[in-house]
Amino acid sequence: MQSFSRALNGVVCAVGMFLGASAMAAEKVNVGIVTGPAFVHTIAAQKFKEELDKALPGKFEVIVHHSAALGSETQVLQQLQLGSVQMSVCTTGPVEAFVPEIKALEMPFLFSSYEASDKVLDGPIGQDLLKRFDKAGLVGMHFLDNGFRNVTNSKHAINGPEDLKGLKIRTMESPTHLAIWRAIGANPTPMAWPITTQLQQGVLDGQENPISVISAGKLNEAGQKYLSITRHVYSALVFVGSKPFMDKLSASDRKAFMDAAAIASKFGRSYVRDNEASQLAALKAAGMQVVDNPDLAAFRAKTEPVYASLTGDTKKIVDDIRKSVK
Repeated sequence: MQSFSRALNGVVCAVGMFLGASAMAAEKVNVGIVTGPAFVHTIAAQKFKEELDKALPGKFEVIVHHSAALGSETQVLQQLQLGSVQMSVCTTGPVEAFVPEIKALEMPFLFSSYEASDKVLDGPIGQDLLKRFDKAGLVGMHFLDNGFRNVTNSKHAINGPEDLKGLKIRTMESPTHLAIWRAIGANPTPMAWPITTQLQQGVLDGQENPISVISAGKLNEAGQKYLSITRHVYSALVFVGSKPFMDKLSASDRKAFMDAAAIASKFGRSYVRDNEASQLAALKAAGMQVVDNPDLAAFRAKTEPVYASLTGDTKKIVDDIRKSVK
């Protein structure tokens, strides 16, 4: 009986050591995100984690660091280049400093609908843009989005560009977004997310973001009383991988990462679009004053000069997009 007990203990220990070694073998994948748990960035990243776990159970441990725990989007992109962070779900605005051609997607009033943006981003133009991440030490994996950007402020209703004159409007850290808001006549202030404190303290008069962000960020509770549905820029997001990390993966593992990002991206798109109307209704019910039909023709006219500054590959990409979505 004693020998049987010793043998059983030996088996239990061996199994325990095997399970412990297996757990230790899971490679960590750190995903850096600036927004909180209620935002589509984080929701899509969690979906990616689920899908990768299904495809490669126990092989990778995906850790989603939300709420700017790893720094701003620019800082996360720099860490991706170094390989110290492995992935991100990032707004394309800050990507411009690393992949200049991405600013083609940031042009004002370029897309008129989600159908148009999906056609471009899932087609040859979008695939070409993703390939351009490589030269920056990054891997463009798949596009998703926040929705279309709209302007909010604490001062008064915005019906046309003249109502924005001199207002301090927070923008992403993107030269293109600065150019757009200067052309409109506002006083753009580039600032990393989150911006709740700056809005509450009056450092900023307003900001511009999709309904999904305005809702999840509860910006109406941060003094943003007025919302105008300008839909001035389509806000693309992108799953970005670290090239040093992705290059070390086997072909089958890399495919699993890319497939999981594609599934999570489409999940994220649906999440934004399915909830947009109810989120806007909730903002109105909470007392936010909404201009549903601002003078978009005037906004388009003011921002048209931004296109005149385009050159080279970026100009060609924008021309191709305009032809594609006609």
